[in-house]
Amino acid sequence: MKRTFLTLLALPLLMTAVAQSSKPAANAVLISQVRNGNTVTTRYLVPQKNNLHAGFDLHYVINRSDISPVYGDNAEQIVDLREFMQRTADTMMHIGAISVHGYASPDGNAEQNDSLAAKRASSLYHYAMNTYHPKAKISTSSRVFSWKECVPAVTESDIPSKQAVLQILNSAASEQQKQLELRKHPDVWRYLTAKILPQMRYADIEFDYGVDSLVTTTFVEQPKPAPAPAPAQTAPQEQPSIVFIDEETGVIVATPKERDERRAYRKEMREKRREARRNK
Repeated sequence: MKRTFLTLLALPLLMTAVAQSSKPAANAVLISQVRNGNTVTTRYLVPQKNNLHAGFDLHYVINRSDISPVYGDNAEQIVDLREFMQRTADTMMHIGAISVHGYASPDGNAEQNDSLAAKRASSLYHYAMNTYHPKAKISTSSRVFSWKECVPAVTESDIPSKQAVLQILNSAASEQQKQLELRKHPDVWRYLTAKILPQMRYADIEFDYGVDSLVTTTFVEQPKPAPAPAPAQTAPQEQPSIVFIDEETGVIVATPKERDERRAYRKEMREKRREARRNK
């Protein structure tokens, strides 16, 4: 009946991204920005929600509430808890909630079991507080497992008279009556006390936390196109001055006409001179 927790110890402390866009995440906080030529490198802090979970559990000797580092797999769990708490010193990690739960198995006196479960929660609470001094507040709770909660473990076991045991566990009898019925079968009771009930005597500590990310974006600015060169201002070519000398008057006539225009002009002038001579 031991609950299984996902222990997350490999924390993503740094994430680097290279992008072709300078747009950060919506909740990103600008840390720095460096320009090198047309390349802009920007670093952002991206806060993460407390959506990660880690849990560690310590088991207890029957009728005891003090932590024994050598009992069961407590030594391994203590090492894992210590490594996790060391990582909480990283400024990128933040714990949102810590909770401690104490449990007792259903065998024995009900009132004593209630007290035992609460003491186990208290012992783990004080161990965490005195050893690691977490900043987040630790909440505590406790409860006693019922006999019916043994059903999954019994179903998967090779306990003697399994069907008879399951019938007792699922019955509507009181907790005390179920215990009396189970004790009537010595081999069944030995199996329960050796392999199933010890797994229900524990306390666990759970963490809800988040790990912020450092994101680096590299944005390459596209160079602005160079303005098109202005068309060269070429000076209008002057037409060569052509000099004509009127044969009759001796007047010098200069004109910038092209060759064809000069020919037409000459022809026109000749016609005019002929016409003038005819009119004399």
